Amino acid sequence: MSQIAIPYQLRARLSQLEPSLDLNWERELRTILAEVSPELKESIDFQILKPKKILWDQEMDQYRYQAQHSVERLSQKFLNDRMRYYASTFGLSLKSLQGLNDSLQIADYLENVLEQIDKIDVNENFQMQREKLELRRTFLLNAAEIIRGLRLQPVEGVRQLTEQQIKCFIIEVFIKQQLLSYWYKPLLKKQTAEMTHPLFRYFLIKEQQIRHFDIVRTSQFLFIVAPVMDVQQNPYSIRRFLIEEKGALEDQVYLNILILDLQDDMDEAVVETLKSQMQRMVTLQSQIHLDVIDIVHTLEQVSEQKLLPLLVEPIQVVEKNADVVAQRHLKQFEEIMTRELLLPMRDAIRDHLSHIEEFDYLYLHVHKIFTEILAYYRDFKSQPGFMFNQYIQNFEYKLLAFIRLLEKRKAETFIPTYRNEWQVMHQRSQQAVLDIQNTISENVQQYRDLKKYINTLQRQKADEEKKSVFKKLWRKNNFDEAIDTALNQLQQLKRSMFLEIIQVPRTHENCSVFLEFESLQHLQQVDRHYAFPSGDNGLTRLPLLIHLPETYDDFDVENFNASMSLDMNFSAGSRIQPEQGGTLNFEI
Repeated sequence: MSQIAIPYQLRARLSQLEPSLDLNWERELRTILAEVSPELKESIDFQILKPKKILWDQEMDQYRYQAQHSVERLSQKFLNDRMRYYASTFGLSLKSLQGLNDSLQIADYLENVLEQIDKIDVNENFQMQREKLELRRTFLLNAAEIIRGLRLQPVEGVRQLTEQQIKCFIIEVFIKQQLLSYWYKPLLKKQTAEMTHPLFRYFLIKEQQIRHFDIVRTSQFLFIVAPVMDVQQNPYSIRRFLIEEKGALEDQVYLNILILDLQDDMDEAVVETLKSQMQRMVTLQSQIHLDVIDIVHTLEQVSEQKLLPLLVEPIQVVEKNADVVAQRHLKQFEEIMTRELLLPMRDAIRDHLSHIEEFDYLYLHVHKIFTEILAYYRDFKSQPGFMFNQYIQNFEYKLLAFIRLLEKRKAETFIPTYRNEWQVMHQRSQQAVLDIQNTISENVQQYRDLKKYINTLQRQKADEEKKSVFKKLWRKNNFDEAIDTALNQLQQLKRSMFLEIIQVPRTHENCSVFLEFESLQHLQQVDRHYAFPSGDNGLTRLPLLIHLPETYDDFDVENFNASMSLDMNFSAGSRIQPEQGGTLNFEI
């Protein structure tokens, strides 16, 4: 069946559709499909709806969601005994959720169980990690089904939260954000500006520039979410939504999240209520210099006006040139990112900021910029011409790793430093890669000599066998013994190198990311992907990505060495920002 391209905006809307969570998902789907051609509808059905288990029921004349989610069933399905135990335990705990009607108790239950699941130590076991992620996702979807049927008590306070508002936030905001993690997408500023009502186009846009809140659109409500000073704190926490913080004065109340009902007519009373509540919204209470605010604004403009459009614009791809087009497009993207986002960010940190509040302010906004880029990148890579393209997948790994390294290294990078301290931090950021380089350089010549020796023995053996057919009858001659010995030595050397390399990220935990075990998303391969800081103090280039098989049996030393050298010395970022303090040269 011939496929036609699904426009980006359409694909983005459909990819965020989650029937288990979105109350009016079928109405949204019908609205989208009513505006497309039959040919495009066919592509949507094949590329997006069927993988999501959304099927058309001709008899009922409606779409149906066919997927089933049961934590209890996982206790029979899982292969690992520990994971079966966890599935059984958390499956039973869901029965207690059915008897709750207090929103804060529901919040405590959900956030506690998620914390327990996230703490499960899988010891770098790929099977356990896959089962852990499946348990987490299934638990969230089960919980959403139960909560939808509960009768919740309204919450007293300034906002007078209704049962429907609470359910919508828990299911369509908190649970959805927990499922999507970094790939969760609030509205961009330009999307808010495109809304027709003046409340959005003028008031909210102006307030957002001052207060830096996120706007999340759900099936029934807009949630206006105040920022947090610590990215380890979830801005979409249920408790944060429910609780209205009391100030020193009796009538002083601070709000973390505001609600706007999309069903309302936006009359004067609704607008005035929102404006009044906006004055109570929590803001970043910091004395930020105007120069720092301008720096952040410039970085945001680069992302919104130059980087995100490259992920949204249609790209002409044919089967034969998909690889070339993808690499050229992403190299252009990386060059702009390096020159106009990463280098100015480094300059600001190193040369322009002075107070810790300013560093925190910049960090929060850079983190947000990259999570937005990552979320939009997922829609970009899901285009049919780019599916299963390794270069495109590796680029997503690098974006994800950059965010994780920002989080891990915040205490070493987003702080006031002297020049000598900066250089110490830079050298520390490079140490993991240097350790891998040393492992390669110390062993690669012996590895090559052994391979050369084995090839020589195999040629000599072949020459001898040509001279006498009787030698073919020998079970094992001297050549066989020598070849076996050399092959065993080669295998032992390869094993030693492999084990030394995978020990490096364990030794340098703050300067490495093991992507298969530090992402809440199912990754495509049963392989090891590690990422390490690159560029000046790990800030001016996307991370170095290395790929290893699950075990040393499939470890190809020469391919590993060549791909690492290529990434270090010939990436788009390396042309703009070479390594500081000495180039890392690999044996090639």
